This record gives sequence, C-alpha cells and structure tokens, in this order.
Amino acid sequence: MELFFPASRQAIRQVTSLFEFVWPTAAALWNLRWQVQGFIAEVPHASVDQLKQRFLFGSKIDNVDLRRTVTDYTWDDQTAIFGSFVLTNAFAIYEQWADDILHSLGERAGSGKKLQFPDRVVTTMAGLLASESSTLKSAYYPIYSTDRKYSLPHLQNFMLCYRYFKELRNAQVHAGGVADQKAVDAYTAFQPVSGKAQLGRKGDLAFDPVTLGQKVSLNLRGVVGFTDVLIKIIATIDAELCHAEKAEAVFEKALRAPVAGRCSPQIRGSAMHRFRRGVRLPGSHLRRTPERCMTSCSPTA
Repeated sequence: MELFFPASRQAIRQVTSLFEFVWPTAAALWNLRWQVQGFIAEVPHASVDQLKQRFLFGSKIDNVDLRRTVTDYTWDDQTAIFGSFVLTNAFAIYEQWADDILHSLGERAGSGKKLQFPDRVVTTMAGLLASESSTLKSAYYPIYSTDRKYSLPHLQNFMLCYRYFKELRNAQVHAGGVADQKAVDAYTAFQPVSGKAQLGRKGDLAFDPVTLGQKVSLNLRGVVGFTDVLIKIIATIDAELCHAEKAEAVFEKALRAPVAGRCSPQIRGSAMHRFRRGVRLPGSHLRRTPERCMTSCSPTA
C-alpha cells in the first residue's frame, strides 16, 4: 500500500502483525481441538493432569482444563472469542492512528474522536483541506488516490460500518455483551448501506442484527471483513489529507531526516533515493516536491 503519513504506515504494520498472530493461533487451536477430542474418545477417563501432560508438556502453560476447552466450547464459540480479540485490538490501533495523524496536522493531542463518527470525519477533513498544498496535491495525491484500498465514494458507509462494530465492541467491554440503544441505532443506520455494492466489496460483509437487551454476536469472518473496511478508511483519509497545507510540515520532517547536513547537489540525489525507499514514497514525483524541503537543512559543520 502507498501511504503518506507515518502514522498510517505504522497502523497498517500493526494490523498485519495482529493477523500474523491470530491466524496461526486459530489454526493451532483447531488442531488442538480434534487431537484432544480424539484422545478423550480413546481414553474417556483421562484426567486434567494427564491431558496437560500429553498436550502441554514443556509449554509452561499450566492453568487450563483441556477437556472443558473442547467440550464446553464449540468452534463457533471460540472463533467468536478470536473475533472479539481482533476487534478490540483493531479499534485500539485505529484510535491511536486517528490521534496521531490529526496531531501531526496540528490538531490538539487526543483529538482522534473526530475521525470516529461519520459527520465529524467530513467536517474534520473539510477543515484541514480548507488550505491545500498545490505542490503535494500534484505530486502525490494522484498516486495515493489510486491505491486499491482508497475508496472515497464509500467513506460515509465505511464510517457507519465502523460505528456498528464499535458499538458491538462497547457492548462486550462495558455491558456484558448486551446491546443498548446505541448499538441498536448503529445497526439501524448501517443495515441499509451494508451490501457489497455500498461497501465496494466483492462479497457481502457478515454481520448479525442487534436487538435491544439481547446479547450481541460476533463471528471471525465478519470481523475480518470489517478490518478490511478499517484499512480502507485509513487509506482513504490518508490520501485525502496528504495534500492539506499542514501536511507539508509532515513531509518536511520526514525529508529532513535522511538529508540533514547532506544537502550538497552532489549527494542530494542519492539521499532522496534512500529517503524514498525508506518511507515508500513514489520516486517519479520527488522532483515536484517543495524545493525548500530539499535545501533548507544546514550543511555539516
């Protein structure tokens, strides 16, 4: 993915790391389930300690009842737990990203809630883009806005999807999994725009209705689909804000790092190349970036 802001690149790395942990862990649990079930079928009276000795020896994992793990919980139960784990961590990543990207554009620290509600996203981006950088817009916006994850026409629907899943998460964390009126309202707002066409998806997003006072439900497939929506939100907002006038300061800060004290014409080209590779900026447009960003650093004393 081509992303402009360091906060955006960091967020995508964190999401990738999350799934690099979750998928192998889910696969390991799937295999553990049928192995324990098979062992119990052959040795019905195996004790908790015997099961631990057979399946956990050397792991330093002790306080677990493997019989309960595979008999009291179905695979659907456990994938729902995985879904909850992914959802909680995905929101933590997004909320930190929202704080960081806005702070890098001069907003006060902790202002990320502006990027967590459909109406506030629109007004926040409009405010930051009231003053644009014509140089960054011509140099980089055409590239970032053609990334496969960029989807401005669907952004409002994405944010309604965000609110639906956020209220599911809130219900699980704060209300024992029971839906309150906010969760119902979020579902009601999202449901009409939840189709694959409205979300720009090849397939439908898996999610369940919400009923006031009833337990909310999650499935891992739906959470994974939502995480892709979350990535598209990040990519879209990143591309839109890359040509805000205040984004020049973000670009200049990144640009100064590899060339500070090394601004002679003889080595500027190689420094720019290393910088481009380091932050994954498209090289064909570097000649259009602000000249002051390339020349204002002081030479080595």
